[in-house]
Amino acid sequence: MITQAEYRQRREQLMAKMQQGTAIFRSSPMAVMHNDVEYNFRQDSDFFYLTGFNEPNAVAVLAPHHPEHRYVLFVQPKDPEKETWSGYITGVEKAKELYGADEVYPINELDEKLPQ
Repeated sequence: MITQAEYRQRREQLMAKMQQGTAIFRSSPMAVMHNDVEYNFRQDSDFFYLTGFNEPNAVAVLAPHHPEHRYVLFVQPKDPEKETWSGYITGVEKAKELYGADEVYPINELDEKLPQ
């Protein structure tokens, strides 16, 4: 099992090469097989390699030049009704705790928060 320290080290190695750049990684989306049946989810390899986060509809931002938020995640918020049908969602609060991000926001705030 890969530890969060390993994922952090991977992000730090990439950010050291980026200098003043910003990298944005998007997770894989859910793929629909039929009207109401989805394929088994498989995370984007680059996204998973840097974050360890294994849910769809997420974005990771690496900004080594930012003084406070060098690693930011945008994830799906908790939704008990959706979880009944689609399974467990980590949510914003738990994602920050488990995945070592400096800040975590709901994915629907991406357009508002990304420029910051």
